Amino acid sequence: MTESLALIRQRLPSTGLHGVQQDVLVRLIHSGGDWRLATALRCPAAACEQAMAALARGAPILTDTAMAAAAVTPTARRTFANPVINGLAWAPEAAPSGQTRTALGLAAAVQRHPCSVVVIGSAPTALLHLLALGREGRLAPPVMVVGMPVGFVGVREAKAALARSGWPHVRLEGSRGGAGLAAAVVNALLRRSWLNSQ
Repeated sequence: MTESLALIRQRLPSTGLHGVQQDVLVRLIHSGGDWRLATALRCPAAACEQAMAALARGAPILTDTAMAAAAVTPTARRTFANPVINGLAWAPEAAPSGQTRTALGLAAAVQRHPCSVVVIGSAPTALLHLLALGREGRLAPPVMVVGMPVGFVGVREAKAALARSGWPHVRLEGSRGGAGLAAAVVNALLRRSWLNSQ
């Protein structure tokens, strides 16, 4: 992996990104095998710095899927031992009409862990639900949202809503995303924060 990351850094053209933003991009390209991610990434430095500080304090990492949780857990264990929680652990047995178990479970997890980093790689419904609760004043913004649901139904709308929300976040424009890419962002933040702390 070290050799791959070095190769990406060597071949990556100038992006205007620096520091942790560049770290995030390199990890995304490594995870996705797609150089075009450089043009889709929206990665504000302030949001990254805020998330790194929270992660260094042991902030929980909340995910929309078990796959994302599995991809983040090894790095979390090796660094600050952050708890990694799959929102489905808080989901009801069944969701009412018009809702999903993932959306309800992740919302419940965020309410119980407000100072968390939220990782969404699969469920645009969960992202839209969190943002709706925020607009209604029923949910405080998390430390940061990694908004990278993948697919073609509701994905662009969810990412556009995140962009308008004012919440600290990192996202990929368009239909690209997924658990692996969303987890790569958090792993990059954990790694950079850990190196800064040494």
